[in-house]
Amino acid sequence: MQKLQRDFFPAALKQAANTLLGMPALAAIILKQAPADTIPAILAIEPSPIATILHPHEIAKLDSYRLAKRRTEFLTGRICAKMALQSFWTSRGRCLSPLLSTVEIQGDSSGRPLVCLYSQEGSPQPDVSITHGGEYAAALAADTPCGIDIQPHKENLLRVREKYCSLEEMQLLAELLPNVSLLPQLSLLWAAKEAAKKALSYRQMPGFLELVLTRPAKTYHDCHSFTLAVMVQNNPLMPDAVTVLATLFKNYGLAICILAKEQHFA
Repeated sequence: MQKLQRDFFPAALKQAANTLLGMPALAAIILKQAPADTIPAILAIEPSPIATILHPHEIAKLDSYRLAKRRTEFLTGRICAKMALQSFWTSRGRCLSPLLSTVEIQGDSSGRPLVCLYSQEGSPQPDVSITHGGEYAAALAADTPCGIDIQPHKENLLRVREKYCSLEEMQLLAELLPNVSLLPQLSLLWAAKEAAKKALSYRQMPGFLELVLTRPAKTYHDCHSFTLAVMVQNNPLMPDAVTVLATLFKNYGLAICILAKEQHFA
């Protein structure tokens, strides 16, 4: 469990969030996925070390998964989310954060994570987003709807690119990121659109092609601030555009989207 506690979230992305988005305390975590073959032994320990992090309902759900891959994704994703929530509460001056094991992250009917703190039922709780891909899982917590995504540089991004990237966007990516090769460009765009979809899903989950990359793009220490026009029809509550911050992390595209308060409450 100690190895799981090393946070790999790039400091440059946190600095870019402050500089480009005006977010001085970004509550985001990246951890390496727990080795699948260690989970049964961890669960067998009494008392289990994960009992200080996961709610009993979450432990029961983890134990119910039969596929090793799903178990490791769920466990590492939940640990990321709990650490992100703890960072969120600490950054807001909350001296006594709740015990992580008393916080349950449920999924609504669409799969969107919901923070349940039973000792404060009825009080507004932070929004949280969880992602996993390749060797890593990540989570983001914010006081407005948010999304995070990590996308490996996989060859299938080339095969299915017409499903998430138009020819105009391909040309724009080449202009905005001239020093980045095609596959990393596509992983950045996929992650950016997926993060935006998650942030907007509390109203309506847009499709990939309903989020359109536009100009301009700002760059800070290899982190890119993209604007995505929201082209969802017949939903006046959706914002016209969202801002996504994206960067390359090892062999992955990594992106975050946090809706501005005026976008959330419009």
